[in-house]
Amino acid sequence: MTKYLIVTDSSAVISSQEDHEIISPSKYIRNLITTNGDAHKARPKVINLCNNFDYLGKGYYISLLAEARGMGCVPHISNIVTLNWKRNYEFALPELNILLNKTFNEPGEEPLTRTYMAYFGRHENPKLEPVCRRLFDLFRFPVLSFEIKFTSSKKWSIEKIDSGSISSLTEKGLENFHDALGRFTGSAWRMTSSNKKTERYWIAILHDPNDKQPPSNKAALNKFIKIGKQMGIWVELITKQDFSSLLEYDALFIRETTAINNHTYRFAAKAELEDIPVVDDTQSIIRCCNKVFLYELLQAKKVPVPKTIFIDRHQKLEQIEGLEFPLVIKIPDGSFSHGVYKAKDMDQFKEISTQILKKSEIILCQEFVESDFDWRIGVLDGKAIFALKYYMAVGHWQIYNHAAKSKSKKEGAHEAVPLDEVPQNIIEVATKAANLVGKGFYGVDLKQRKDNGQAIIIEVNDNPSLETGVEDMLLGDELYRMILQHLVRRIEAKA
Repeated sequence: MTKYLIVTDSSAVISSQEDHEIISPSKYIRNLITTNGDAHKARPKVINLCNNFDYLGKGYYISLLAEARGMGCVPHISNIVTLNWKRNYEFALPELNILLNKTFNEPGEEPLTRTYMAYFGRHENPKLEPVCRRLFDLFRFPVLSFEIKFTSSKKWSIEKIDSGSISSLTEKGLENFHDALGRFTGSAWRMTSSNKKTERYWIAILHDPNDKQPPSNKAALNKFIKIGKQMGIWVELITKQDFSSLLEYDALFIRETTAINNHTYRFAAKAELEDIPVVDDTQSIIRCCNKVFLYELLQAKKVPVPKTIFIDRHQKLEQIEGLEFPLVIKIPDGSFSHGVYKAKDMDQFKEISTQILKKSEIILCQEFVESDFDWRIGVLDGKAIFALKYYMAVGHWQIYNHAAKSKSKKEGAHEAVPLDEVPQNIIEVATKAANLVGKGFYGVDLKQRKDNGQAIIIEVNDNPSLETGVEDMLLGDELYRMILQHLVRRIEAKA
């Protein structure tokens, strides 16, 4: 299957690969492509390697036609427009120069003006690699040149950014270009020796090795790597520093606490833009990260939720009709029980609300549903796959007690429950809520009313905890295999 269509004036210098088709700009303009005849097959991505990207030049028209034909293209037509005029890319220079001076600590010696080439965001000099990765992230040019100058302020500064031409590369430049092209398309990884097993797919797991409360512990991440090898899949752990390398992978699995205003959302958005399957996707992050949105969504679809009212910072705090004390106060975007408080009376409610309304425009006030434990139902692709009881932390009303000094009292106990032993209404409500969010991997938290057994959704988490000895207590390795197989199905659905 052809995954990449390489359009170039210099076909003689491009190494042919099994999943590449190399054609001339003239053939692409005339739509003489042999790989896009089947409407049911995913179209290949275009890598535009023309030598001229001037406005209305050959390279410009290749990316323009790719956009019109619905084919993903590097660079995108918008990137060409941006790079053609300095006034369009000047916005990026302050950030790039800060990064340059942070990593490129070369003395101010001749030559004081230097030009470098970057290939798919890569450079052989590690001092320039961070800048090259950011340049590629911003402008998406396969070959890009940038000029730096040592200024009177005793700092290096990027003076000019321009598209590069592979026809002008030296022998060493071509060698670096081919290495970067292979990494970008994945072919470098698949060119293994005959005595080694070739992995079918490459899946990236985004994680933060310094996170004190990650969704998956190290043992679980290593399980994904181990089970992936058994399935013929290469699973690699990446961090936020690998943003510009995302296109090297066939799928992305986010194992960091997601937020709309941090890099996890940018990773998901970039994956979607490049047609890379991602769990969890931007829609799931948006819908799960904000409790106001989630409550409105669930209520509109008649999914049982606690009685809730919204209060903004301009509203009188006494206006909480319909709720009785004690009640729960939540900030819209908290996670892992952060930003969740309980008020026993009006005085305590006013005290807590006044403080958090200084930071949040809106707060949620909910009825307090007392229970000994929360249900956690793991849902993957619309189906329940595991169930747990999360018990309250010792002497606390939540499963996490962040104020506890003793480690044993910070988190409550847990109990794995076979799905066929879970009350049917818990499964039904959990899967209905998850399906309203999307088809990814979710952890649905519920409570059961003690008086009538009604299942109530407390939260839907888009990147739920998955730790060895907890969520995998009953399924074991099969849980990791199910998630990887879900990603494989998503990959193959595009083929």
